Amino acid sequence: MYAAELSTAVNLALQAGELQQKSRRTNPIVDKKADSSPVTDIDKACEELIRNDLLRTFPGDAFLGEESGTVTGTSGRCWIVDPLDGTRPFIRGIPTYSSLIALEENSVPVIGVINLPALNITCWASRGGGAYLNGEPIHVSSTSVLKAAMGSALGFREHPEAILREKLLEIMRLWDYAYGFMDAFSYVCMASGRLDLCINLLDKPWDCAAAACIVAEAGGKYSDIHGEISVHNGSVLFSNGLLHREIVDFFNA
Repeated sequence: MYAAELSTAVNLALQAGELQQKSRRTNPIVDKKADSSPVTDIDKACEELIRNDLLRTFPGDAFLGEESGTVTGTSGRCWIVDPLDGTRPFIRGIPTYSSLIALEENSVPVIGVINLPALNITCWASRGGGAYLNGEPIHVSSTSVLKAAMGSALGFREHPEAILREKLLEIMRLWDYAYGFMDAFSYVCMASGRLDLCINLLDKPWDCAAAACIVAEAGGKYSDIHGEISVHNGSVLFSNGLLHREIVDFFNA
């Protein structure tokens, strides 16, 4: 199931990664969005490549992209794309930038692809088909105690609500170790058992939809910080499943 969709998404993520790697030899053109975050000509070129191919191959599907917005569809399915996740790392030559492609059906991510071209990592999953990293099956960790957990987080400085910022810092103090990076590479580490949890108070659907499918197929869980299973609520919690309820309860106490 979803074999054609997965194959197309993997191929497009790899093509976008090749474009990103070639552009590293030049200086990308950098602009600022309305929110002051950077965007490059490579972000836009990768999204155009992915969007045009997906809409041509699956003409009934909708499309939601970080750079070009929404294209409506008739199939009840929607492709969710971040063509170059980690634009700041990309500009600075930090190798954790990626391309993220997800397919959502009935509000559930059923395809997820993460390609980190500078690290030679491609991670993918389809609903019911398992999760893979460079062709090898992956599974989440078995850590069941929060004080033994290694996690990653974003929002303790950026989130506008002081209560949530403090909550995030408070739960991070309960972990054994807080990993410094928070991006798609962190999500790959989560799905493959290297990290036990990731909490992001500021995620958009294009940031986390691909990872949601991969984490779920790797045996983990995803939700927003209130426990609702969605990638559209502005926050995301990924965990190995064993820690999930404790973290949700912490944020809602």
